[in-house]
Amino acid sequence: MEFNFWKSLVYSAEEPMYFTSVIFWGFLSIVLLIYSIVYKKSILRNGYLLLVSLYFYYQAGGWFFLILIFSTLIDYILGLRIHASKTRRSRKLFLAASIIVNIGILVYFKYAYFLTDMLSGILGADLQVSNVFAQLLNRTVGTDLDIHTIILPVGVSFYTFQTISYTIDVYRKHVKPVRNIIDFGFYVSFFPQLIAGPIVRAAAFIPQLYQKYSLTERQVWHAVFLILGGLVKKMLAVEGAIRSR
Repeated sequence: MEFNFWKSLVYSAEEPMYFTSVIFWGFLSIVLLIYSIVYKKSILRNGYLLLVSLYFYYQAGGWFFLILIFSTLIDYILGLRIHASKTRRSRKLFLAASIIVNIGILVYFKYAYFLTDMLSGILGADLQVSNVFAQLLNRTVGTDLDIHTIILPVGVSFYTFQTISYTIDVYRKHVKPVRNIIDFGFYVSFFPQLIAGPIVRAAAFIPQLYQKYSLTERQVWHAVFLILGGLVKKMLAVEGAIRSR
């Protein structure tokens, strides 16, 4: 089978980029190579990692990367509003807005069929699921997505709860709001934990955005051990799932 390099740069629903795919390791190698050049300047480093993280998510989930961007923008703005609010009531309202928007996204994509079936039973009507996201894309971008099927975006549970944790930490004054949208976007979309977790609290992650780069040889080999260990576990889990069928 002939390999098409340029075609591999575009999202493919048949061959998405996951951690166990060959294309991911090629992607990671290029990312680390360029990172070794830009890592000394935090602004350049964070901007670069934001771009590659968004590209990774695009390769893993296609057009769903727009929802990631939407969630990022919403919580970036709400975090600033929470911090700037003078009254406890207004701070609670902005926090509630963050929770409602993010949980609303998660519930729509994860439980739309369940809720539709439940309402159909209660109302005695034949309600049908409609993919609003696909409809919007078809009208604005000219795509031809199926509007009758809702697909769960990859990693949506992780990044929605991660952005919620940010607004909660800002509300509790555990962390100051991020002023730079690039830095905040990097926090939300950091690709090593974007689609498989774990959820990282803002108070633990954000201060590291502005720290001077520091990495020891011991840390490098510990990271290699963790990556290879995780990869082996993932491959064994997949093999076990195949044999159990």
